[in-house]
Amino acid sequence: MNQRAKRLFLWVHIGALALILLFPLYRFLAGLLPKTLPGCFLHDFLFLYCPFCGGTRALSALLSFHLLESLRANLLVLPSAIALLCLDLRALLRLRRGERTLYPIPAWLWVVLLAILLLYGVLRNLLMIRFGYDPLGDLGWFWNR
Repeated sequence: MNQRAKRLFLWVHIGALALILLFPLYRFLAGLLPKTLPGCFLHDFLFLYCPFCGGTRALSALLSFHLLESLRANLLVLPSAIALLCLDLRALLRLRRGERTLYPIPAWLWVVLLAILLLYGVLRNLLMIRFGYDPLGDLGWFWNR
């Protein structure tokens, strides 16, 4: 097997494990910050959700195996985690076959991912503004007076 590909695979997993293990520390430290710090421009000034709003809550719920809560906080986190797991399993198979490129991602896929992000951002705001559906409960007060 290619030693460079083995090292890449190993470092990707060490990094992922480190991020998972450090996530509770991040949540704790973020909770200590004053609430007066500036946040997301879309959320704080335009009263809209970006595609990433609720991502931390969704990831926290996902790591606690609360799948429905994760989907409610941000619909993209769970499918993204599943896609990353599939990509990782595919990389493992490519590593076992001795291929040099473990994580080939075609350019068209980046365009599709960007389109999904934009569509999700627009749809979640339309649902909140037009139909009053605010799963995070942060901005409904503004739009549903």
